[in-house]
Amino acid sequence: DERAKQILGRRVEETRKDLGISKVDFCVATGISRPYLDRIEDGTANFTLRVLFKIAPALGMTVSELLEGIERRCILTGGYTI
Repeated sequence: DERAKQILGRRVEETRKDLGISKVDFCVATGISRPYLDRIEDGTANFTLRVLFKIAPALGMTVSELLEGIERRCILTGGYTI
């Protein structure tokens, strides 16, 4: 879902910035390329569960914590469809 990707991307970016982690350092820590991180953060990337398991620990979170509330936010904003 496009809205879910946007919300998750914004969460990744905001959390990374709040922790003071540069994009370069984050990419090194996760093994994710800079262009791919850019697409994740702007909500345009299609990513796998494997990627979430790289991103979440780098942000000091579990995957569950990273995804928490996203479905609810999509429903509330009318962006989630089944």
